[in-house]
Amino acid sequence: MENQTCLVEEYTIQQPSTIGVIVKWIENIKYAEKIKGTANGVYLMKGLREDMIAVFKPIQEETFYSVGKKKGYKADREVEAFILDHPAQEGAERFGRVPPTSFARARYTNGETTDWESRSLQQYVPNQEWKQRPEVFAIDDVQRLSLIDVRFGNNDRHNGNILNSNTNGGRLIPIDHGECFPTEWNNYSFIWTTWAQAAFPYPYYMVDYVKSLDVKNDLNTLKENGIELGERSEFIYKVQNKVLQAGVLGGYTPKDIGKFMTKVYRSKKEKAPRTIIDVMNCMSGIPEAWSVEESQALELVHEKTTSALDYNRRYVSSL
Repeated sequence: MENQTCLVEEYTIQQPSTIGVIVKWIENIKYAEKIKGTANGVYLMKGLREDMIAVFKPIQEETFYSVGKKKGYKADREVEAFILDHPAQEGAERFGRVPPTSFARARYTNGETTDWESRSLQQYVPNQEWKQRPEVFAIDDVQRLSLIDVRFGNNDRHNGNILNSNTNGGRLIPIDHGECFPTEWNNYSFIWTTWAQAAFPYPYYMVDYVKSLDVKNDLNTLKENGIELGERSEFIYKVQNKVLQAGVLGGYTPKDIGKFMTKVYRSKKEKAPRTIIDVMNCMSGIPEAWSVEESQALELVHEKTTSALDYNRRYVSSL
């Protein structure tokens, strides 16, 4: 796509779990306009009246990806985040409000050329300027955000990928989940740990939601949609869910859990584990060198996480 704007002729949606919510608006897409100043190729997909419908990120223009990760992995993560952002009950909105996202192929016309470009297509969400003032968002908004970031293991949650879709007050919408479902546990990044709303405990309906989560079912759902995280990412995903359960069901706040996952240091005098890195280092060789079954290892993660969260609350005011 050399020119800024091109005509979109056709779309193909590739995930069964996403078709129902995508087809409602995808047929209205007629044009693609490239957004300037982005690290990777990002296009606004528009209708006949220039109304913005979706955001398209072709795999061919994904330029920044980590060593050892294939080109296109960020698009994979974007789709995985939507598929696994389950509603609390059938017919309700997605719990974390991740916008509808799917793999797609778009046939476009640009002058005399036509081609196919593929990967993630996400419903467009208008953003009301919030000037990096998190107080516009409700406690509920921030708690929902914390649940998906911890559960998915977000390595890149910052102000720039948090939208406010409400003109009257705040309504938080999270985007850009290309750095979720990691292969390590030492790079988590959650901007909301510094926000006042993160100091409030989770309400009962969020506790019930966490109780209802089923990691095995999550992984099966991804496979039904032609997606596999990979053995290492699957294991880390299970660890993150154990941390989430230990924290939320144990009565800890988003700040407690977020700091546990993002702090990377401790005093040499301290012997008790304080962070997820401490906990995992205590169980070195994960998962290959463990001499116990994975289920036992995960229960040990839960136990050590609970102990660390309790220690931090009792003795570590600086965390």
